[in-house]
Amino acid sequence: MGETFLLSSRRTLAWSAALFVLSCPAAFAAAPAAPAAAAPLAAYVLLAESPAKTVALARVIVAADALCPDLLDAGKRKPTRARRNPHGFPVKVCEALYPFGRSLTVAGGPRLPRIAAASPSRVAVIGDSGCQPKSQGSCSLDDPAWPFPQLAAAAAKSPPDLVIHVGDYNYRGTPSGFTKEVEGKETKLYYYDAGDGAPVAENCGLDAVYYSQNSAGNPDADNWNAWWLDFFQPAGPLLSAAPWVFARGNHELCSHGGPGYFYFLDAGSDLLPGGQISCPPQDGDGPVLSRLRLAPPRILRLGDLELLLLDSANACDQLPGLYEDYRRQLKAATARLRGHNAWLITHRPVWGIEDQAEPVYGCDGKESQAAPLPYGQLNQTLQCALAGDTGDKLLPRLEWILAGHMHRFETVNFTAPSERPPTLIVGNSGVGEDGGPPVGAFAQTLDGATATGFSLAQYGYLELRKEENGPWSGQIVALDAAAWSPYVAACAEGDAQLCVKALP
Repeated sequence: MGETFLLSSRRTLAWSAALFVLSCPAAFAAAPAAPAAAAPLAAYVLLAESPAKTVALARVIVAADALCPDLLDAGKRKPTRARRNPHGFPVKVCEALYPFGRSLTVAGGPRLPRIAAASPSRVAVIGDSGCQPKSQGSCSLDDPAWPFPQLAAAAAKSPPDLVIHVGDYNYRGTPSGFTKEVEGKETKLYYYDAGDGAPVAENCGLDAVYYSQNSAGNPDADNWNAWWLDFFQPAGPLLSAAPWVFARGNHELCSHGGPGYFYFLDAGSDLLPGGQISCPPQDGDGPVLSRLRLAPPRILRLGDLELLLLDSANACDQLPGLYEDYRRQLKAATARLRGHNAWLITHRPVWGIEDQAEPVYGCDGKESQAAPLPYGQLNQTLQCALAGDTGDKLLPRLEWILAGHMHRFETVNFTAPSERPPTLIVGNSGVGEDGGPPVGAFAQTLDGATATGFSLAQYGYLELRKEENGPWSGQIVALDAAAWSPYVAACAEGDAQLCVKALP
């Protein structure tokens, strides 16, 4: 075996770490169109922030013409109420506050999971789970090219106390762009994607023409069928197994699947202070900023565990962009943290290494004149947001960072005297993997500090476990455990380190 990588947390060495229609192939099962009296289409529980405490929300998706069902609790009925549906999805999302320590049943539907009153001791982390029909076969539930249904079913059997999804749920319903005749020539134009794939001159797209899937009359508009096929149908067993924390990915930008994300998954609710959040109108000729939505950071407290959830969907990877907005958000969130062992949950990693080196820009937007590095580095917007006083106060209080976005698994660990926490990038739970460099172990300067780790394009998800009064440890649950062996040890009883095991 080659060198084994461990993730070094602060308390233990437990971590290292126009327009065309996007049509679905005939093999796809259509989303169910239930009559008014039919069973719920989906039911789940998510965690949300309320002043000074963490609360849970039960959500039930039913047909648009159905009544919101009651929740049954020891013979008593608890009504649910419909969420606002500003984008006109053909289904109704009903919700109610959900108790800790009990398991309720949806009238006419499934039993919802029990939420442990104390800290969770087993957490499943998944990310980038959707399917790309053009490159991943049929994207059906039994297609081996799309392992998310298999991974979700396996995770549900563990079962976890909590599920964290680090974003990018909906790929098949979020095409990158469209074709349009420009000056007599068919031209490919791209929907706003916060700098992903955009020319440098567009400066994250903030100064470019804004194109959105969700402009009036666009046949590419965000739709329930894509959400059902890419997420709710395959995730069904895991939705019933444990409460969830949903991070927002760049595929959930308001120019892509943002309307569905804010309707189905975002923790904002009219049952709570702050209310429900939705995307602004996507039409008109106003500035790009007027079409974007940044959800506020949320802090979830579960016993001695604090989760800081950051909406990084609009944080451009390469250029500074909105870093001042993120700096304000992170500074305010830091002041609300209670302990010194929080987990930062963000779709886009603050620090990650991927592909060939690209130009590096300072927080002033000027290109660096330093010699190029072997691999590209992200995320420059978030790095600028954490530069100086903001990072000095937040980073020592983070146990680690959980992220996705890169279609692979990667660990990033910084050597002393850096106070940056280790990062685990879990972007390998379903979407087609990125097999570009680096493959395996790496070491290079990353945002001015030495980083080491390993990177693999291999499918799986992450289990985080904590024994009573002990440290957290990580188990990678992989489709092909042997492919990980040069970089991480096989799991054995009592391991307090990052290890790998085969999917059961």
